[in-house]
Amino acid sequence: METNYVALISITVALLLIFVQRTETTKRRIVWTVVIICFLTIRHNAFLKGDLHDETLIGFIIGFVLSGLFWALIGKYNPVGSSDDIQVIGMND
Repeated sequence: METNYVALISITVALLLIFVQRTETTKRRIVWTVVIICFLTIRHNAFLKGDLHDETLIGFIIGFVLSGLFWALIGKYNPVGSSDDIQVIGMND
C-alpha cells in the first residue's frame, strides 16, 4: 500500500469538502460542481494507474471522516455568514 498516495488523496478530499462546507449557501451549487469534477479526476487517475483502487477508496473514506470531524468540531458552531453581512470599516468617501 502506498501511504503517501493515501495521505495525499485524504488531505485533498478533506480540503475540498471543507471548501464546500465553508461556502455561502447561494454559491454552493457552483462549488459542488467544481468539487465533483475534482473527485472524478482523482478517480480517473486511480483507474489509469491500475493498482491504486484500494488506496483511493481508503483516501476518500479518511477524507470524508476528517471533513466530518471538522464540521462537528468547528463548522457546526461557527456557521458561514452571508456576504450581505460584511461591513467595510474605513474612510467615508
